[in-house]
Amino acid sequence: MIIPQPLHRNSGFTLVEVLISITLFVGIAFIIGTFIKSVLDYELLFTQQLTAQQEIETTFATVLPEMRSMVPSALGSYPIGQVATSSITFFVDIDGDTISDQVRYFLSGTVLKKGITRPSGSPLSYNSANEIVNDVVRNVVMTAPVFTFYDEHYTGSEPAMTSPVVISDIRLIKILLTVKDPNETMPLSASIDIVPRNLRTNL
Repeated sequence: MIIPQPLHRNSGFTLVEVLISITLFVGIAFIIGTFIKSVLDYELLFTQQLTAQQEIETTFATVLPEMRSMVPSALGSYPIGQVATSSITFFVDIDGDTISDQVRYFLSGTVLKKGITRPSGSPLSYNSANEIVNDVVRNVVMTAPVFTFYDEHYTGSEPAMTSPVVISDIRLIKILLTVKDPNETMPLSASIDIVPRNLRTNL
């Protein structure tokens, strides 16, 4: 006697179920990957903005006391040597040896640089070959003059001095830095007003 065996349903996955599972897995992986990329991009942007802000703040914290303390050069010339919309040269005792050093801030491409030249020789002179240059702020975009200058009549609303600037008339120096990473869209701007003590009149 033949006893019929019960039919057992195949417990494996069908092709359709496998395809659906793969599709769901790929979709979830894509969503997770996109989320992780967004987080990393935001973190990179935040880091870049923070770095730019720190560079500007560090530069301002350094240049403020330097410019406020500018003095005649070791040769006896005026405390400010040269000025332009993207550069300024002045004299200040950087290292506390009672001898004025030449300090130059200038924009080179998209980098604000600082050069220091200590006087040497007999008689003393500022040899440009001895200048020590360092980068201070990167990714600077010059949407407006980096350096603008104002005379003793400035009260807060008067326009800046126009070229050619009479250096001996300068009483206030404004520095504007705008930084924009080439891979980002949002620029970061900051400015500072500095009144050199030895040039001060009514400001």
